[in-house]
Amino acid sequence: MKYLFSKNESELPALNGLRALSIFLVILFHMGTGASSILKTDNDIINTIAQNFRTGVDLFFMLSGFLIYGGLLDENFKTSNIDLKTFYLKRTLRIMPAYYICLLINFLQSKSIYKLYEKLPNPTLTQITAHETLGNSLTNSWADILYISNYFHDRLFYFGWSLSIEEQFYLIVPSLCLLLLFKVKDNTRRVLVLILFFLPLLLRTTYYFVGINRFWIDTHTETRFDAIVIGMLIAELVRWRPSYFKNENQRTNLILSIGFLISLSISFLIKRSTGNLVFIFTSFQIAYSLLFILSLIEGSFWNKLLSLSIFRPVARVSYTMYLWHGTLLSLSIYILSKIFLNGKIGILAFLCIGVYSTLFVFILCIPIFYITERPFLALRDYLVKRMKKKKNETMVPN
Repeated sequence: MKYLFSKNESELPALNGLRALSIFLVILFHMGTGASSILKTDNDIINTIAQNFRTGVDLFFMLSGFLIYGGLLDENFKTSNIDLKTFYLKRTLRIMPAYYICLLINFLQSKSIYKLYEKLPNPTLTQITAHETLGNSLTNSWADILYISNYFHDRLFYFGWSLSIEEQFYLIVPSLCLLLLFKVKDNTRRVLVLILFFLPLLLRTTYYFVGINRFWIDTHTETRFDAIVIGMLIAELVRWRPSYFKNENQRTNLILSIGFLISLSISFLIKRSTGNLVFIFTSFQIAYSLLFILSLIEGSFWNKLLSLSIFRPVARVSYTMYLWHGTLLSLSIYILSKIFLNGKIGILAFLCIGVYSTLFVFILCIPIFYITERPFLALRDYLVKRMKKKKNETMVPN
């Protein structure tokens, strides 16, 4: 348990708050929509807000872009190179073991349910449809294994589409840096990253006007990687103007805070119609990037708030929570339904239940984290330390 609560001097504390906020938004989204939905209301505004809670995934994307690309920037600055072997070792042991364990359990569970459907003597139309969908998901499980499930509507692990986008980013960005971004001057590199940010917006616009299915816009890498790139842009900003993040300017912070609150409020009120999907992602990215920047300014209100130690353990377990929140959230709602959940609930009660469910998922994910994730993190740290030691020994002259 010490690992979850102990402070890591190498981390930026405010990012723990952003991670906790991300998983909280994801849980709120699945509480307000889908099989675990408890938000039954005819209010269009509340329904629109609930639909937009899914943007917690965009915050996860931004964090990945900032941390991974920022790490590559720092390594290149120090060594004028990227150690690809170490990079992929760290990413593999950080992401894959916990993911594949979760995927295996999903496969076994889906297979058993599929066989139960086959044994039904007189299945209803709903059951027949569910059986066919589950069959397609099992057939497409190879896409989950290869981290390309975001290109398949029926996938084995429903939440795996975002992990596929991130894994594709991990595979591509080091080579992109080595072959292009780190070969040019700093200002040129920043312009190239900025151009990358606008490419998904251009593709979303193109897809919309040619009438391509909205599923492509929602989950395809080419239409969603701008959330990762904006994290890369923030990483560039931090290293380009580090003094800005060291000196708190109350007037500037106030302006940025107002801009964040206004842009976020507007974004949450945008309905997710096919046409709006062109720019709604960009709208949220602008809002979250303002919060991200504010959180990195030392001494600012947002920096202090998001750096609270209460967020640290949730942030450490956030990946495990994302992998398992679907099943555990259903269990949480089931328990509540046996106690007092009847009929419609108000938005305040919904948010309170969201806090309860997040804590419920967090607590149950602690043992899962220590079984499926922590051993591989320890192995990663051991191997990286050993590789660095070996590298240093070879650099010492005889």
